[in-house]
Amino acid sequence: MNIERVENAISILRSRLDQPLDEAGRSFFMPAQKKGRRFVISDIHGCFQTFCALLDKIELKKKDQLFVIGDMVDRGPYSMLVLEKLISLLEDGYRVFPSLGNHEQIFLNLQKTATEDLLTFSKRQNTLHLLSKKYVLRKEVGFFLESLPYYYETENHFLVHAGFNMKIKDPFSDWQSMLWIRENMYSRKKLKDKTVIHGHVPKSLSVIKRSIKKAEKNICIDNGCVKAEATGYGKLICYELNSGKYTSKKNIDLVKALY
Repeated sequence: MNIERVENAISILRSRLDQPLDEAGRSFFMPAQKKGRRFVISDIHGCFQTFCALLDKIELKKKDQLFVIGDMVDRGPYSMLVLEKLISLLEDGYRVFPSLGNHEQIFLNLQKTATEDLLTFSKRQNTLHLLSKKYVLRKEVGFFLESLPYYYETENHFLVHAGFNMKIKDPFSDWQSMLWIRENMYSRKKLKDKTVIHGHVPKSLSVIKRSIKKAEKNICIDNGCVKAEATGYGKLICYELNSGKYTSKKNIDLVKALY
């Protein structure tokens, strides 16, 4: 992956983001297509092989939409390959829409601090390959992450990494909460009676199944893919917006969770 490829991929992504919801261009309304399915995946966390296997399982087509709502990197062994896969999908004409998670934001924050902080964090989180020889965030990685929005809105859903802050008048103004919030409250008025699909805090598969079956207004699809050895966890989840059904793939990257 080089900066030219990333710039091209971001250009492709931006050409499809034609309905910004905020002045900064960090959130977008994504209308349904006449044909194709609408998938959401969260918290890949560097599990490249599992991610690819899940895409094969759902048989992703170019007419489909795929939203990847944050935490693509960190903890698992292949963060760069996950990013490269997203770049390749965009280049090949797939309608892929990634957004920021808190783990992407951590790298963007750390690159502004002392080099030692970023190096120490990267050693601990299996992400040294995201750094240059000078132990700073690789230019193409930083550019890609900085170019991503915080959330997407559809006719019936909000797609965001962590959730929204319901304690304030305008929950769509609090970018920090979209990446970090752990308490998922709900307001029909503020959220337009739409369902929030999010990740961030891993839930057991039984909890995820129950949320989907009951059509709850907050549905977490993070099963802690990197928690491969934990009972009830360790699967990458793909939720289909139109059907309300999910597909899962057990972790095949065999990663010990760094929790």
